[in-house]
Amino acid sequence: MQRALKLNLSSPIYLESTKLSLDGLISRSSSMEKGYEATVLFRIECDNESITLSQLGAGERNGYTEEEKQKIENGEMPERKEREDFLIPSGMYLFEQLPFLPDEKDLPRILLPYISREDMRVYVRIYKENVLETVMQLLFPIE
Repeated sequence: MQRALKLNLSSPIYLESTKLSLDGLISRSSSMEKGYEATVLFRIECDNESITLSQLGAGERNGYTEEEKQKIENGEMPERKEREDFLIPSGMYLFEQLPFLPDEKDLPRILLPYISREDMRVYVRIYKENVLETVMQLLFPIE
């Protein structure tokens, strides 16, 4: 990894499962409110000739409510909602934030500099920071 930082995710991020693809979630994010987030978990397989991405799961959720934001400000975690059945587990990750939202077809080329093994996983997270800006983050579990 070139520019990636180490991230210690102390609490899991829970989301509601969805069947949407990364492109579908990116498209949806444009009409969602600030705080919307979505994540797709991909398995990355590579050999000397190609990189293959397989979607293992995906989830999304709207931004936190004012009550949930208050809990977070007080150092508490909001309660997990019953329908939130997809998660990014707590743990150590190599983290990179991209300055743009690439299409899913462009993702293998973007991931190439980060690949260190023949079989890896990556959480691709979309987060709507404000009305004008949505970012993409790559989270590679450190095993």
